[in-house]
Amino acid sequence: MASWRFYCPKCGFRGDKGVYHPFCPRCGSPLRIEGGDPVDPSISILGEGDTPTVEKTFRGVKVAFKLEYLNPTGSFKDRGASTSLRLARMLGYKCVVVDSSGNTAVAVTAYARALGLGVRVHVPSTAGPGKLALVRALGADVVVWETRDEAARAAIRESGECFYVAHTFNPVFSLGITPLAWELSDYDGWDFIVPVSSGSLLLGLWDGMKRAGLRGRLIAVQAAEAASLKGRVKLLAEVGGDTSKLADALVVKKPPRLDEIASAVNDSGGGLVIVGDEAIKSALKELLQMGFIVEPSSAVAWAAFTALNEASEASDSVVILTGSGLKYAERIREITARQGKG
Repeated sequence: MASWRFYCPKCGFRGDKGVYHPFCPRCGSPLRIEGGDPVDPSISILGEGDTPTVEKTFRGVKVAFKLEYLNPTGSFKDRGASTSLRLARMLGYKCVVVDSSGNTAVAVTAYARALGLGVRVHVPSTAGPGKLALVRALGADVVVWETRDEAARAAIRESGECFYVAHTFNPVFSLGITPLAWELSDYDGWDFIVPVSSGSLLLGLWDGMKRAGLRGRLIAVQAAEAASLKGRVKLLAEVGGDTSKLADALVVKKPPRLDEIASAVNDSGGGLVIVGDEAIKSALKELLQMGFIVEPSSAVAWAAFTALNEASEASDSVVILTGSGLKYAERIREITARQGKG
């Protein structure tokens, strides 16, 4: 019999052992896990994890670039998709459903198909055409809605029939991120610069750091138009203007696990850097010139390090590069062409 179960720290709900809930069925809040891990996060399905690390030095400060965009479908989301969908198959589900506008949709579809599960993806009309084409090619049933909220509600309605990958709510998704801490064990005491939207990457890394005994400050980086942590953690820098249209993977303005994200940043002694479009453009161009083919949303991490370094406030840092630019080839060409003229 399974030893794990979900519980809600807000209202006190405790589920039955071995029963999956995407969110608290009593109050709708994010859940946590007790009694052990539902699945082993170190197991790989398509080769996810163990991504390369490339070390450089800038103005006397050491930087280790963690190349999460080299995961099989081109983002760190592969780690959470693998963990979530192995649990789905273990529990006997035949289909999965997810709402996503980008990397999560691609990852969930790929891992669902690899595990023999049907998959339906609800997307907003703003979803990028490149990622959407990949989702369809991988074999998902795609339903397009006008807004992200409509897509989310549609996925929730189907959660009774299919395994709902509630990646913004559920700790099973961030559980898949925890091995990242062991992979970064050589960087004990460094800063960890992490793009943050829904927070699954930062929360998974922080949980892994505690398990591995890895020390370091979490430097959360958010897009200017979705800076949910502002006012809740120490603001270290704000660069690049008030717009962040280029950071289309960092658009969650009210992440369900915001309290947990803020607590993790504060407990680590870290802080927040807010990045706008002008800084994203410059950072993207610099990363490409270094040979890192990342999407614009990934460039916020380098923009944050650059801002701290120029203010002589940077420490030796791990910069996590989250998503592949190969899904954005035409868009990157447009951005860098404008940057070159400017």
